[in-house]
Amino acid sequence: MIDLRRMQATRALASAARATLIVLSLAPLAPLALRAQEPARPEITLEAFLARVISQHPQVRQAEAARRQADADALTARGGFDPYVSAIWDTKRFKGIGYYDELDARLVLPTPWGVDFKLGWERAAGQIINPERATPAEGLLSFGVSLPIGPRLLTDERRTALRQAEIAQEAADADRDAAVARVLQSAARDWGLWSEMERRARITAEGVELARFRLEALRRRVETGDAAAIDTIEALAELRAREVLRLDAAAASAAARLVAEGWLWNADGTPDRLPAGAVASARATLTQEAMLQDRVSGDGLRYLVARHPFVQQATARWRQAEAARRLAAVSILPSASVELSGLSAGGTFGDINPPSLSGDESKFSGNVRLPLFPRREVGRLRAAEERTRALQLERERVRREVEIEAGRALLELTAVDSQLVRQETLVALQERLLAAEQQRFSAGESTLLIVNLRERSLLDERLRLAALVARRARALGTLAVASGTPQLSAGETPGRGAR
Repeated sequence: MIDLRRMQATRALASAARATLIVLSLAPLAPLALRAQEPARPEITLEAFLARVISQHPQVRQAEAARRQADADALTARGGFDPYVSAIWDTKRFKGIGYYDELDARLVLPTPWGVDFKLGWERAAGQIINPERATPAEGLLSFGVSLPIGPRLLTDERRTALRQAEIAQEAADADRDAAVARVLQSAARDWGLWSEMERRARITAEGVELARFRLEALRRRVETGDAAAIDTIEALAELRAREVLRLDAAAASAAARLVAEGWLWNADGTPDRLPAGAVASARATLTQEAMLQDRVSGDGLRYLVARHPFVQQATARWRQAEAARRLAAVSILPSASVELSGLSAGGTFGDINPPSLSGDESKFSGNVRLPLFPRREVGRLRAAEERTRALQLERERVRREVEIEAGRALLELTAVDSQLVRQETLVALQERLLAAEQQRFSAGESTLLIVNLRERSLLDERLRLAALVARRARALGTLAVASGTPQLSAGETPGRGAR
């Protein structure tokens, strides 16, 4: 009877031990079961995040405002060539005597070639008039032309200002594209950090659940006498170590989320927030990334360098300096201008005589400027030449840096993609090793220490995989800068629009 009771007790203990071993072998599946019960959370992809950033971010909107300001400046410069009407009325009466009553009205038609056409009507009446101001009673019509002679036929202050304003428009377009590229790079980097920290928080939380699950199972084994009490100390120490990592990861995840949230703005200029419970996608991809890679490789690199916003910025500054240098060179040389007009009495335009130097009814004037000591002009020219030379060197330096950055970005992205493939394989292998070690432990052929080491290795590899995803996001941001302005399918970056 006693032997029968002993046999039943032994069978009960063995059954409890097997149940505990089964529970321990299923420990890695516990977090998965818990996650399966969690409600679905909205996922923010890299592409959707960047599309929201470039649509409303203040830096992009500031660049748009600067471009509109450049358009306004160009309109102002073009206004220097707009036709205008001027009139002067001068009269004098004293002690009942009308000395003079003079009116001089003119219509001026400037042209972009430095030649101005002028149509005028003047009339002078009164008892005391300067003879040179005397006109027929019906007034005097005039039509003439004013043109520079010499180097100012090529350029002058008015045309230089227009040229610089037009170049500034192109520079503003490049500034906007450069601002978008820089914003994309920084936003992609912060999205990648958020994705990495969030996955790190999730992975460490899963590690804590695994350690807690294993500790409870071991305590039951100790109660049944199938495990040594020292094993629970090992399991508790592992649990506390993982809890420390989880707390650090949770704080880092919250901070990274705040940084990523700082890139989001509303259309009215107020800060926006991420949706409640939103998580970063586990993959960093862009729909148009193949197009971006083509732009920075092969034959596309030469076109990219020529059209890159950084290069266009440097080129625009050099061209503006070159326009100023040409004007400074013109200022040193002697300059002259002449004005020739045909005259006619009356108010009928058809009676105006054509301008002629030999005609009787004409008016001619000229002026000459010859600097005797052109130190001011020479100083301006030398300063303009040095600035032009410096900006030309700057342009070549920027070209070279764009080429290097484009090649580096492509190499970085290629390397990260290769590492991602291998890291995913490594994670799968570590999962198989952990499952095998768990089976050995269930069969009594391994120890808890070895199981913990296998599990730590798996968690570490998963963390490295999350870091590679963040690194790929940073590489895509660098590629965005290297290629200028990427076109995003979820929020296409506008190119240089028509004015």
